[in-house]
Amino acid sequence: MTFFRSIRARFTGWYLIILAILLVGLGISLHAFLSFTLQRTQDLALESRASQLASSPEARIAINEGRIEAGLGEVVGFFVASDEGYQIISTRPIEQDLDLTWIDAAFSGNPGFYTVATRDGALLRFYIALMRSRTGVPPPLGSQPQSRPNNDVIRDAPAESLALAVVVIGQPMDRTVAALAALRNTLLIAIPLTLLLSAGGGLFLVRKALKPIDRMIETTRGIEEADLGGRVAVESDDELGRLARTLNAMLGRLERAFNRQRQFTDDASHELRSPLSVIAAEATLALRREREASDYRESLSVIAEESVTMNRLIDQLLTLARADAGAEEIEYQQIDLSKLIIEAIAVMQPLAEEKRLKLSVKSSAQEGSAIRVTGDETQLKRVLTNLIENAIRHTEPDGEITVSAARSGSTIEWRIVDTGCGISEEHLPHVFERFYRADKARSRQEGGSGLGLSICRLIVEAHHGVIAVESEVNVGTTFLIQLPSV
Repeated sequence: MTFFRSIRARFTGWYLIILAILLVGLGISLHAFLSFTLQRTQDLALESRASQLASSPEARIAINEGRIEAGLGEVVGFFVASDEGYQIISTRPIEQDLDLTWIDAAFSGNPGFYTVATRDGALLRFYIALMRSRTGVPPPLGSQPQSRPNNDVIRDAPAESLALAVVVIGQPMDRTVAALAALRNTLLIAIPLTLLLSAGGGLFLVRKALKPIDRMIETTRGIEEADLGGRVAVESDDELGRLARTLNAMLGRLERAFNRQRQFTDDASHELRSPLSVIAAEATLALRREREASDYRESLSVIAEESVTMNRLIDQLLTLARADAGAEEIEYQQIDLSKLIIEAIAVMQPLAEEKRLKLSVKSSAQEGSAIRVTGDETQLKRVLTNLIENAIRHTEPDGEITVSAARSGSTIEWRIVDTGCGISEEHLPHVFERFYRADKARSRQEGGSGLGLSICRLIVEAHHGVIAVESEVNVGTTFLIQLPSV
């Protein structure tokens, strides 16, 4: 039953159905063409024979005297009109009953071909036509009785009495019937045999054509979630080759996605384990024995600080999860980027002053010039505060951080420049990766989780923008954001 549900069976079945329809149609057409050709050939022979007899006075006399030499199986006769009706002159009796309307039609100048079955089941093809006199005008028939007297009625009539008559030529259709029967028998044998051979050949070709798919199935069955490194062999440049390359590309994307997910899970569990370990340790230490109130306050302060860190990390993880799932909603509206920069600077100013940093805005925002973009104000403000916070974290005291926005053609360029420690060249390609830290120990101590820049990139790309970074060690770092302008 599995075979009949397979592509091989369906493909072969449709192929045989179409082939059978074509072969049957071809057989019917061939039979009809051969039948028409053979009958037409016989009709032309009858017409030629009738013309020969009608145009020969000697033939008329020979028929009248019974000396006509008819062909094998041929029937030759003449119908003449007399006072007693139609009378027939023939070389031998015509055993077939001829319709007298055919004779009437012939006397009226309308010759015709007719097929008559004999008493033994054979077929005769007749041609009935008028044999005109020298004047070419037949006399009117009037109301003469139409009967079939004996052939001897006018057998001894002179040839002149045959000046106006209807000639009847009949030949057997044995050859035509035999040829058509032979053709039918041949088709009845050839068509099923052809279908049988085609079924075998079709199954062989389909099996050979689908063999690469079988190999793809076997290969993909061996690929599991734990090991997505397997690839389908590409053996051709046809449709199956393109399918193999498409499957390989999909497997590559899945492998990268699973690797990112595995790395993300490992990093997230590691990041969450650190504050939880601190909270558990402080709580255990505080509960081990009686302590002073100041010691309890210190432990609670550490627990609260780690709780804030963990809460922030969880919020960032939820943001990334919603973004990966496409569930992060963005409310698009026109935003004055200059005003947004001033608001973000006001929020981050206390942190900068605490570290003795100069946080400034370039003149384009200070002058109040409207630089508008279309986007989510909350999300874009989050990008700006994350980048400013990152700059504050990595800039030594007495350093400087500058935020600017300017129009450049059809885009808005947004720059955050600091004079911090900078990022070495080998770390630059990875700064937007999740949980990536150039200096992991220091970043953790300073509260960094390695997710802020990843979130910034997701938000910027959701606004159809681009974010990039340039940095030089011990000189400073510049983050550049390009957004479409209104």
